[in-house]
Amino acid sequence: MGYLSENCSFALLTEELHGALTGFDCQREPAIQAFFRDEAILNAQELMSKSYCFYKKDTMEAVAAFCVINTDISVDLIPKSTRNKLNRKIPYAKQRDHYPAVLIGQIAVFDGFLKYHLGDELMATIKWWLRNVANMVPARYVVVDAVNHPKVLDFYARNQFWPVFKTEEDEREANELEEGEPLMTRFMIADLKV
Repeated sequence: MGYLSENCSFALLTEELHGALTGFDCQREPAIQAFFRDEAILNAQELMSKSYCFYKKDTMEAVAAFCVINTDISVDLIPKSTRNKLNRKIPYAKQRDHYPAVLIGQIAVFDGFLKYHLGDELMATIKWWLRNVANMVPARYVVVDAVNHPKVLDFYARNQFWPVFKTEEDEREANELEEGEPLMTRFMIADLKV
């Protein structure tokens, strides 16, 4: 068992729950903090995404949260090597031009709980939940736009995500970035069936 399953409740982040919780602090990533403090509820009301939260049962402190968005992977827009990797895992009769996916739009372990090193447990729980509980609209893959930082990329790689584009240069070209314009994120994918 892990910290989240032993000490936390899990719920859809509704306006009522949001008002009852404390601790949406993510000082190292102000954009993530702003999302869960100010934007998550509005996004849900506009049917753009849904956010979910783990919170301490006894103190009502927000421990971790994530946001999910329906999406797809268009095989025409990805490199041939990645397309082949996706297709190899799918029976020929079921191969398509687009594969259903879920985008993890935001993910955070909040500041007061960093000492518990919950990232891997959180990701494993999200992937299990997507495959076994939240699959009313099935998705084969989960994708992220990971911040292009070695620690972040290592986290996703450790959790069975791989870059859709083999090199940053390939991804820069696909995103039509100007010369010298930084590549802020890397598009990464994981197979929920694995």
